[in-house]
Amino acid sequence: MLTLIPATALAEARVDRGHGFFFNKPGATAEQAAADTAQCRAIASGADSQINAVDVLAGGLAGVLGGAFAGERLQRVNLENCMVIRGWRLYAMTAEEGRTWKALPDAARERELAVLVGAQQPARGQMLREWRNDYAEPVLWRKK
Repeated sequence: MLTLIPATALAEARVDRGHGFFFNKPGATAEQAAADTAQCRAIASGADSQINAVDVLAGGLAGVLGGAFAGERLQRVNLENCMVIRGWRLYAMTAEEGRTWKALPDAARERELAVLVGAQQPARGQMLREWRNDYAEPVLWRKK
């Protein structure tokens, strides 16, 4: 059973990637999440050395050219950047949510993850990051 934490409690509850995190894109499937994660992980680790717009935006030239030497933290940041640029939102769980999540049997965790990745508003976690470009918003380009 999922437990929702009131917004006031979220401010007091520590939200940390170490408790559990996932990527979410409304309407997406677990297969899409797995494919994008695999591609972004390859970019973040430097295994995909093809320089293109996603590489440059996701990790900068350092992520492409020096990715093989990047530490774990840099690889995580590059992975997150790549996923966010591809339209995924990063959610992290509170300590309580993480304990509940980790206690689930593997099959139940996989079923729930399949729902979380495509949910409009996930039942777990707090959104940490999403891609927004205020300059690209159409309202800013309207002439007054």
